Amino acid sequence: MNKNDKSYILAILFMVFGILLSVQFRSVLNSKKNKPSIAYQIENLQNEINTEKVIGSKLREEIDQNIKKQDEYIKMFMERKNDNELAGEWESLKIAAGLTDVLGNGVIVYMADASQQMGGRIENYVVHDVEIVEVLNELKNAGAQAISVNNERIISTSEIICAGPTVRINRNRYPVPYEIKAIGNPKKLYEALVNSPIANNFQMFDKKFEVRIAKDIVIPKYSGDINNLVDGLEVVE
Repeated sequence: MNKNDKSYILAILFMVFGILLSVQFRSVLNSKKNKPSIAYQIENLQNEINTEKVIGSKLREEIDQNIKKQDEYIKMFMERKNDNELAGEWESLKIAAGLTDVLGNGVIVYMADASQQMGGRIENYVVHDVEIVEVLNELKNAGAQAISVNNERIISTSEIICAGPTVRINRNRYPVPYEIKAIGNPKKLYEALVNSPIANNFQMFDKKFEVRIAKDIVIPKYSGDINNLVDGLEVVE
């Protein structure tokens, strides 16, 4: 084989190699175009979350407007009846049922995951729904008159359920941290929590559990649809 033949063969080999390299490079570019980056996926998820928040906010506004209309109709009925005693009973029932904003002294509780895991199971270092429920029970036993978790009013039918890395409260999901407000005798509420087993458990795993006495705490009214709470129920006479 002479030099010309060798040069010819090498030229063909380099040409084929160049074509293969070009095809491979294009396939890599196409795969990158078709596959969105992690940052792009996170941005899309964040946009979806923001959209859901806007929808949720609008629905809450509609619920508040409907509740306001119901209150206006009831007040008109009371005025026509001219029964002050009945009107007073109605206002007391609204407060007891959590259907109105309330103001008073009490305690504020802050709960959050541990900043780092020291060893063992990771579940021990995060806040769980059962721990929130335990705090609420301690507050109720100490005479709390009104309670909220992340500004969700706690009523008799409130649900607190673990939902992945979040906790669902009154059908709304919340991540850590959790702020619990309670109105009642500040000293009794404070002592019931700082000496409770739940406080010791949080301290053991370096989870954040802070309790402080506060004045003029505002706890909002229940923001859900109250009609769903009594749907299907009948009064027994």
